[in-house]
Amino acid sequence: MTRDDIVGVYRTLGEDTVGADGTVASDNARTAQIMYSPDGYMSVVSMPNGRKLAARTSGGPDLNAATPEERADAANGMVCYAGHYELKDGVLHHHVEMALNPNAVGQTIVRRVELKGTDLTLSSVPAADGSYRRIRWRRV
Repeated sequence: MTRDDIVGVYRTLGEDTVGADGTVASDNARTAQIMYSPDGYMSVVSMPNGRKLAARTSGGPDLNAATPEERADAANGMVCYAGHYELKDGVLHHHVEMALNPNAVGQTIVRRVELKGTDLTLSSVPAADGSYRRIRWRRV
């Protein structure tokens, strides 16, 4: 697999937690999009479905007019980051350059990758107990 193989925009099909014993617990309560550019940049936005609307907005995509409580509620459960990526031996390395979570900036997120047709599966490195998370995507 090469970087050219994964270039594109994908929407989430769902997320799973896979136990060490192979049991699968699925979570489809999120909407997400991930993008990989030909020049090595990526971004992802993932949000829980059914978020409450803020009472006040500036009319744009920011939350500057929202109350502190509304901002916190809007950020709860959100995953947003962008940066550059590398594909090495079937493993993606997301080098985080900006993120909603400031602690993620400068980190590298490692994902095992599988591509079958238009379906992309990204899996975390297994935890100490052998369980891992995987996110299933489809190219749009």
